[in-house]
Amino acid sequence: MHRSAEDIVLHSALFRDTAGAAIQDALTTCPRRRLHSQESLLTPGEPNRTLYLLLSGTLQVLLGGGDTPVSLTIVPGECVGEMSVIDGQRVSAPVVAATECELLAIDVGTLWALTDRHPMLARNLLAIMAERVRHTNQSLAESHARAETIQRAALTDALTGAFNRRWLDDILPRYLQRARVSQRPFALAMLDLDHFKHYNDTWGHAGGDAALRATAGLLRTQLRPSDQVARYGGEEFCLLLPDTGLDQARIVAERLVLAAGRHPVGADDGVALPPVTFSLGLAALAGEQSAGQLLKAADAALYRAKQAGRNRYAV
Repeated sequence: MHRSAEDIVLHSALFRDTAGAAIQDALTTCPRRRLHSQESLLTPGEPNRTLYLLLSGTLQVLLGGGDTPVSLTIVPGECVGEMSVIDGQRVSAPVVAATECELLAIDVGTLWALTDRHPMLARNLLAIMAERVRHTNQSLAESHARAETIQRAALTDALTGAFNRRWLDDILPRYLQRARVSQRPFALAMLDLDHFKHYNDTWGHAGGDAALRATAGLLRTQLRPSDQVARYGGEEFCLLLPDTGLDQARIVAERLVLAAGRHPVGADDGVALPPVTFSLGLAALAGEQSAGQLLKAADAALYRAKQAGRNRYAV
């Protein structure tokens, strides 16, 4: 049902609990403005001395900026522009007409004159601002949480929950730079599940997936919180061991290899599958070694561990 402008103003948050005279004052002294769809009402950085009460249509307020701005919908009876009017600052967020709109334009002089004659308006305006700030903070927090979830998914291997190759390529150079600046040791390990093709052929792809998940879980439980696990690709994993010299890394590698042979693999149907062992290659950061060079050194050590019979580590 079509609502009149007077009815919308009467039931708006701004004019709640005010006398009818306040509504008539606003309707008779304040001009109306019409916007076409996608027409801009308020632009960031520009001054604004008008509070707009929406009479028809919908507006969109874009908050937060960045790659994933939060869109706040304004419906008839709600206001925009109140923040810049009250604090005298420039517009902070763009406001655009989502559909054709009609607005009641209350300039700052008229607004203060109305609040002088009708004090309840000042309280209503304060309540509108508080609700807008609360809603904006909640929307931005939810948007930030969604962005973090998306980013985490982009950097995490879906099967194992370990970080993925993209994460490794981005973060490893930073680890190495930090180690060089702080003059702290840094070790890296590459490991590869032994005879994984045979395991897959024997227990099926579901069994192979279970073995990969079990291996990632084992690595997380055996390593320190400061160590990181990334799935390098296929059945290969990469371990980042900050503040770890080669002697300490040998102890870690030996413990991991021994634990793997005793760690059961749980299939999706609850059946326990045989443990899967792995071969591991260690390398320690030396001088100005790049991330690629360190990975290559660890991979060469992994090859030697395989050549020596697998289910072991090499440096």
